[in-house]
Amino acid sequence: MSSIEQFIEQSPLLIQSSLSQLRYLILCEGLPVATNKREQRLRSNVWSILSQTSMERSTQLYMALVQLGPCPPVILQKIKNDTFRTLQTDPIFKKTVSEESLIRCLSCFAWQTLQRAEEEEHINNYDGNDANTSLDENNSSSYANSRNRNNRQVSTYVQGMNLILAPLLYSCPSESMAFQLFSSLCYNIIPTYINSNISGAHNGAKLLDICLKIIDPKLSKFLSDNLLTAEIYGLPSILTLSSCNKPLDQVCKLWDFMFAYGFHMNILFVVSLLVTNRDKIMESDYPMNLLTRDMPNFEADEIIRLGVGFVARIPSDIYTLLVEHLTKSDLTIPYNY
Repeated sequence: MSSIEQFIEQSPLLIQSSLSQLRYLILCEGLPVATNKREQRLRSNVWSILSQTSMERSTQLYMALVQLGPCPPVILQKIKNDTFRTLQTDPIFKKTVSEESLIRCLSCFAWQTLQRAEEEEHINNYDGNDANTSLDENNSSSYANSRNRNNRQVSTYVQGMNLILAPLLYSCPSESMAFQLFSSLCYNIIPTYINSNISGAHNGAKLLDICLKIIDPKLSKFLSDNLLTAEIYGLPSILTLSSCNKPLDQVCKLWDFMFAYGFHMNILFVVSLLVTNRDKIMESDYPMNLLTRDMPNFEADEIIRLGVGFVARIPSDIYTLLVEHLTKSDLTIPYNY
């Protein structure tokens, strides 16, 4: 039994110190590539603990959503337009996770999001009609609530959510556990990535351009001279938290680290991926094809090592934006840094 397994089986007395200790174990020891159910459950349990996702009644909650049936047709069609091609070149994933499972989880998430929106609307309407509140205060409150919803409310479905769900279904022993982690990730950790205009992902692309310019000015200039901005080549890796890259087992190791230390690190991991392939990119006659379709398989340990090393070179104001862009839509990202 690994030290991480022994640790999570204990009853922690202090949540924050226990989380810090678990993060340190992830950094030093890491989790094994899951080859059996025990290792699969270990990874999903660690992810649940690090994201502070409660699994209490997760099966009952999930089944209640499943019993609602398919989500509204307009949303369901968007989901099905993506699910059939989810990691279609990965035979292990295709063997492990069915398209029906992807559709079912995403449909349940859509129902859950619609329910949350209705509850929030009811609460806002109730607060806005308080007889002891002035008309001006009502109008002000209504505007603030509307603006807040636009900034924070996640969408029922946006392109890329199927790829965010994929590592969870692959790594969790049950759909209900994967769904609960997916909900926590979407609502609490990366809400700006799945709002109506995926503002967080677009801000992430701007930050990727800035970070690459700081870390590797020569590669940054080469891409810029070829009219290749992160908005063009980097959005898939940003929006999917690198799950569109290969292989999936290595993606899961990246996610181990990001669950422990923050998913903002994905931007620096994309920079690491670019830097490790800089010679191939700069020598390619078609760098766009390499960046979007033919990127070689990566080793997570190398990407993590580089990404962690890059942190010290990122100015504090940019690092703050990296952290905040996952949850805040109204950020100002400098165009020229």
